[in-house]
Amino acid sequence: MPGSGKDEFISVAKSSGFRDFHMGNTVRAYAKKNGIPSTDQEIGKFATAEREQNGMDVWARRTSVEMGGAKLVIIDGVRNIEEVEFFKHNYPNFKIVAVFANRDDRYKRIVVRNRPDDVKTLDELIRRDNRELSWGIARVIALADFMVVNDSTLDEFYQRAAELLEKLKTLSDP
Repeated sequence: MPGSGKDEFISVAKSSGFRDFHMGNTVRAYAKKNGIPSTDQEIGKFATAEREQNGMDVWARRTSVEMGGAKLVIIDGVRNIEEVEFFKHNYPNFKIVAVFANRDDRYKRIVVRNRPDDVKTLDELIRRDNRELSWGIARVIALADFMVVNDSTLDEFYQRAAELLEKLKTLSDP
């Protein structure tokens, strides 16, 4: 979910040799090409419309193009089971890692990071959560192969992430 600590998890992954690909960056790039204002609400509407017109896995397919033949990757932003199925079909070692944090902590983090397309109020976060839940993210989280809980210090979260990433490296070896 937004603000859970995915970017922090990815920073640990990158320092461990993983390449990162953000489905949200794909959405924002396509939105920009289509003249969509860079607000959470407008980008969210655009992402939903693209899913309705081009299939629920549209953002997975588009992000996959960017990945090329990269090995040992982290894909940020899987939101529904169709995207999971796309990646599992095309990448046999694909594993889902859910990063969990409660809503209050997520809201505080979002306010501090202050990205232009981020929500600005708790009500907006609740609406965004509901939108992402409508896309099917709860099912993705429920089916995760691994979960990292982000409920303590940043150092403790980094340690949890590093341990899991080492495990994932061994699982990806042929």
